[in-house]
Amino acid sequence: MSNHQSKSRSNLDRRSWVEYVDRYRGGEWRSPIFHDMILEDARVFGDGATFLDIGCGGGFDGIPDLQVSLSESCAVYVGVEPDSEIEHGKHINEIHRCTFEQSPIAPGSIHVAFSVMVLEHIENPQTFFDKLHSVLTAGGIFWGLTVDSRHYFSRMSKLTEVLGVKDRYLDSVHGERGIDRYENYPTYYRANSPARIEKYTGKFSQRDFVSFSRVGQLDFYTPGLFKPLTHMLDRLAISAGWPGPTLAVRLVK
Repeated sequence: MSNHQSKSRSNLDRRSWVEYVDRYRGGEWRSPIFHDMILEDARVFGDGATFLDIGCGGGFDGIPDLQVSLSESCAVYVGVEPDSEIEHGKHINEIHRCTFEQSPIAPGSIHVAFSVMVLEHIENPQTFFDKLHSVLTAGGIFWGLTVDSRHYFSRMSKLTEVLGVKDRYLDSVHGERGIDRYENYPTYYRANSPARIEKYTGKFSQRDFVSFSRVGQLDFYTPGLFKPLTHMLDRLAISAGWPGPTLAVRLVK
């Protein structure tokens, strides 16, 4: 974890981050953990806040109930979902069917913004983060959960995409895209490490990064025969203090 610059309006402290990392390492799935991190941080704005869910289709990290929970904790829930084939929940008060960069969200109107597994798909990070800085209120917070490009998993993912075998591999392991498994959009990995994100976010007053790792974290992508090998690599990486495959990014305007 790293911390940069000034203090912010926040209920989160480093002890809280450690508790969330421990929950993940203990085997809890990422979605409720990230949901709780956002809500704990958002309490400073009260129940009159406006939330922005970037990539809102299908629920929060694919879980509608968690998205409903978030919507019940704010006054206005704004969603952005460029994939027209993905439905959005009726609890979303305002929906934009375009990329976030193209959305007509008013400057200074968002208290808390968040995205789950979106940053790896951003082609032009500077445009994305400039737009994010614009729409946030003073002291507004953004949380992003993404694949950490410092971990070997992102390199393997990009290689399979370059070779044109990524979809075929995932189809063989988990079934058809968008039906049996998640939608597999093109990835760029241009905003997926602390160093890369810092390059584009100099306007923000604070930038924090939390790395999540545990043994078995890549089981979803690994055939059973290779799981012992990836588990061994997980233990080695954790003991060495290397970054995990999942990175949480927190930005404060």
